[in-house]
Amino acid sequence: MNEEIGSFKENIRRTFIRFSLVPVASIVTAAILLFSVAWITFTASFNARDNKVIAEEIDRRMDVYYGMIEDMERNIRENDMVVDRDVIYSILYDRTKEFGQIGNLMLFKEDESAVFSSVHYFPDFAVSKGYENWGPWNFVKKYRGKTETILIDGNICVVRGIYQGNLLRYAIFYVVPKTTIANVSPGENRYLFVTDQYGWLYTANNNILQNQLGRVDSKIISKNGYMKIDGKIYYSYKTVTDSGITVITVNSLGQSLILVSVLVAILTVIFIAITIIAYKSTDSSSERYTSDIEKIEEAFERVQNGDLDTKLDTNSSIEFKTIAYDFNEMLASLKEHMDKNKELAENVAFTQVKQLESQFNPHFLFNTLDNIRFMARFDAAAADKMIVSLSGILRVTLRETREEISVKEELDNLQFYFNILQIRFNKRFSYSIDVEKDVMNCQMPKLLLQPLVENAVKYGFNGKEKLSVVIRGYHHNDKLIFVCQDDGAGIAEEVLKEIKENLKNERNQSNHYGLYNIHRRIVLMYGDGYGLDINSKENEGTKVSLKLPKKEM
Repeated sequence: MNEEIGSFKENIRRTFIRFSLVPVASIVTAAILLFSVAWITFTASFNARDNKVIAEEIDRRMDVYYGMIEDMERNIRENDMVVDRDVIYSILYDRTKEFGQIGNLMLFKEDESAVFSSVHYFPDFAVSKGYENWGPWNFVKKYRGKTETILIDGNICVVRGIYQGNLLRYAIFYVVPKTTIANVSPGENRYLFVTDQYGWLYTANNNILQNQLGRVDSKIISKNGYMKIDGKIYYSYKTVTDSGITVITVNSLGQSLILVSVLVAILTVIFIAITIIAYKSTDSSSERYTSDIEKIEEAFERVQNGDLDTKLDTNSSIEFKTIAYDFNEMLASLKEHMDKNKELAENVAFTQVKQLESQFNPHFLFNTLDNIRFMARFDAAAADKMIVSLSGILRVTLRETREEISVKEELDNLQFYFNILQIRFNKRFSYSIDVEKDVMNCQMPKLLLQPLVENAVKYGFNGKEKLSVVIRGYHHNDKLIFVCQDDGAGIAEEVLKEIKENLKNERNQSNHYGLYNIHRRIVLMYGDGYGLDINSKENEGTKVSLKLPKKEM
């Protein structure tokens, strides 16, 4: 006997009851696991990355001091082993001006008598007899012709002996200023220790995880990774620089573990709530979902009878809404192809304009969201301001249906973008807007200036520490002129030539989409008499000019 076939509505209801809880439980479990893995990976990777950045910067600074001492030795040898104090001072100031402190540079003769001191002070480890066998004098005699770093009495001392044959003529000691090393820390929410290879502390941004003698906990020195110290969990990463300095960065995971526990509790509550709601709503949900099946059937019957004005409206689920949308679009397309379009050229141009507009919006959105993701970890207030500014931009991008808006509206939208850039780059970025008041009510295509600024920032910072962007707007001979000028890296002559040639083409034949899209939009909307012009000089900046018709609102 054949099994009785139930109604589609009843089958849907049973399916909801039987299978809805399993996916929810799986999703909750997967979310917890994914969050935990992502959190562990994030903590380790960012700790290691910042550690290497700090270590590389310390190495760079120590290389400066090594080079300074080698310059001094070279000068002494060229001067027939005679110390010229003025030249030594000159080398010292020239090499250390980057850091703002000259440190304590000391020169001694072979008999350990002092020749020179930049601060007129000699620490005990340089002049006391008790340090001869293990202090800097021991390094000078042990490592002939080499520059070495030693951590002694809480100081980093760079030492080198100047030998003439096997005879020691001079010894150079340089005490590195503490601020030079301490200021390397990027200020992240983690502990930083700078030690020697045995864990003896030189500088730190905290007073934990170290004993009274100034030595870092042995667990941190011995390995990288997660560890438990005094009942607390930490993640530690260590790098030994070329100069022998050890850089250790440590994350305290106590607050993070609390956050994970709270997340697990929240997801558990959500799972229980979804279970109750799913059980109680299966009947109404199944009825609502199956009602759309009847609507679809009726719509197809009307179309089969020749009614092309049929509209399908469903709202039970995303899938049925997609079917309804595609059904309505199919009928609209069919009717459009049945009617002759007398304005085909205008429609094609309009389609191209919309396509060009769409190419830069996702690119900008993804970059901004990525910036917000990073800012949210460092500065919640700044991230909030970026979100507000992004919301303002999206309001124009997504809700504004007009192809043309006023200059004032475009500048208001551009100000939101400048707010985001100002937070992102801080003092490295500056801008100014100088637009004549009598053009504020003129019409222009929406979102035309923002891509120019985005392009200037993207390429202008190449090799530049700071960037300034100026926006000017005015009218001339019934034309509206906008200029975006920066003082950035500029464009190489051959690349600039390629961009200008590409602007003349009806189709983009290069990888420079941004400027071409802006130019093509203007040409399609207003004709060949308008568009974009670009001038640039490498290492001096770029100037982009837009020419539009002057149209009052």
